Amino acid sequence: MFGVEVGLDSNGRKNRGGTLMEEVVEVFVKKSVFSNKDLEFLPQATPSKINTKWNYSVTFDKSARSFDFAVFNKKTKKLYLIETNFYNGGGSKLKAVCGEFKTLFNELKSQNIELIWVTDGDGWTTAKRPLEETFNNNNYVFNLEQLDKDILNEVFN
Repeated sequence: MFGVEVGLDSNGRKNRGGTLMEEVVEVFVKKSVFSNKDLEFLPQATPSKINTKWNYSVTFDKSARSFDFAVFNKKTKKLYLIETNFYNGGGSKLKAVCGEFKTLFNELKSQNIELIWVTDGDGWTTAKRPLEETFNNNNYVFNLEQLDKDILNEVFN
């Protein structure tokens, strides 16, 4: 029973950092959206929710995928999908995540959809090379400091 209790407790905290990161990024996204009458915002955006809200089709091999946020510019008809994560520690997961976001960016770019990846944390100090490769491939890879300097306003306008 002791092992089960420890396992459950550890797993219960598993994505606490990711959830907190989403909450922080949401503040910056809402600030940008609410300052521009042409922008609309959707949290936990699935392809079906996006289609229902904006009649915009997002084709993705994982139809059940939920993006952390979607922002739609009504004037330009441009869709931005935002993914966030935070890594306290390093490891092989960071390299895999970089590969995933490069692939996702390329797939969405072919549909004229912009992917914004917001990531931060000390974990990246051990995975600088994969992060640099993704940064050089994707249009928008940001950290919290850049969001604090209103970079999203530059992207959306």
